[in-house]
Amino acid sequence: MGDMSKEPSMEEILSSIKRIIAEDAENADPQGGRKARYRRESDRESHRKAVVASMAGVTEDVSPSYVDEVLELTDEMPKVGKGDEIDPMEDDPEIEPVHQEQATTRAVKAPVSLDAAAEGPIVSVESEIAARSSLAALSSMIVSPSTPGDHTLEGLVREMLKPMLKQWLDANLPTLVEGMVAKEIARITGRSL
Repeated sequence: MGDMSKEPSMEEILSSIKRIIAEDAENADPQGGRKARYRRESDRESHRKAVVASMAGVTEDVSPSYVDEVLELTDEMPKVGKGDEIDPMEDDPEIEPVHQEQATTRAVKAPVSLDAAAEGPIVSVESEIAARSSLAALSSMIVSPSTPGDHTLEGLVREMLKPMLKQWLDANLPTLVEGMVAKEIARITGRSL
């Protein structure tokens, strides 16, 4: 890529475009004379070359063929005559119809015989019984929450902590309340108890 410090910024390009548009408006000939139109077109062409060159990072003169490819919003589009119209329904003799090939399927042999899979279960009966008993013991350890559908970790911890919290509050709450009440009375009355 080119050196970014030499290229004009987007604001400079936009201000250049605004300046040229303002100059075009000032130079507008109300009669639409040839001289004013030529001056606008030459200004537009030189500006177009400058903008294309600055955006491409080119410092030398830009080829006119490349500049002609750039369309301005003020350029008129060529009118299409009746002879130039294209009928979308017309068959084009150059385009050949596409024929779809029939998909071929072939039988693929199974890498493992199906009879071997149907012979018996994957695990033995003893392993199945041991797994079921382990899962039953694990599920019995789960505390059922008081609200149905509260199977979150937070709900389970809350249910497990309720008995411990009740025991701690029964042991410590009366002394905490007495101490807080005594401090508040002392603060209000201004004397210590």
